[in-house]
Amino acid sequence: MDIKKIKSYGLESFVILFSIILSFYIEGRRDLAEKNSNKNKLITDLINTINEDLKQLDYIKSEMNRSSKIINEIQGDISSRKNILTEKMIIDKLTETNVSYSYFAQKGIFNQLIATGSFELIEKQELKLLLLKIYNHQNDRNNAISILIDNFSIDFLNQIYSKFRIDIDQNNMEGEIYGIKQLTNYQFNEEYYYSDDFFGLLTRAEIYVNNYSRLINDISKNLEQAKIYAEYEIKD
Repeated sequence: MDIKKIKSYGLESFVILFSIILSFYIEGRRDLAEKNSNKNKLITDLINTINEDLKQLDYIKSEMNRSSKIINEIQGDISSRKNILTEKMIIDKLTETNVSYSYFAQKGIFNQLIATGSFELIEKQELKLLLLKIYNHQNDRNNAISILIDNFSIDFLNQIYSKFRIDIDQNNMEGEIYGIKQLTNYQFNEEYYYSDDFFGLLTRAEIYVNNYSRLINDISKNLEQAKIYAEYEIKD
């Protein structure tokens, strides 16, 4: 075979092979760019979700702080025995006390990041680790504590409403989340009010409020940090 033909065939083969490799490379780069674009869109959605969750957490924290303050006021009144609070004020405060506020994390975007493989494209390891902590470990812990608090809240409300024979109207059309309660009738039980059982019930409520508030604060701090990492992720 002619040397020139061999060289020509060799050059043609090289050009074809190079073209194939180049097309695979370009396609791979295009595919990676598309995946990164989708990842950044999901990260942007995640930031919006974090903002919504932080608002939810801020509301819960304010309500838990309010319940803690009410409990302290009532226990202070009991301890002083100076009748600082009227019977009506006490009943109003008891019906305003809520220890069963629960935080429900919005996991949809995080689940999409996992399902689409976008999570693995996140460059910042700190963000990946923090998201896993928030939506797995802390979420499981939140669910477990919420169940305990809900069970206690049932007992707390049963004690309060039965011992003081409280009757209310519940307006679920108003109020930010849980509606508004309107006291309609009660029978104040002074003996129970000054009992060790009632004081202990309030103490248990305070413990649950403080423990859950601590968890809520931890989740808020992690979400704030995750938001910072996420904003850097889409800027890079």
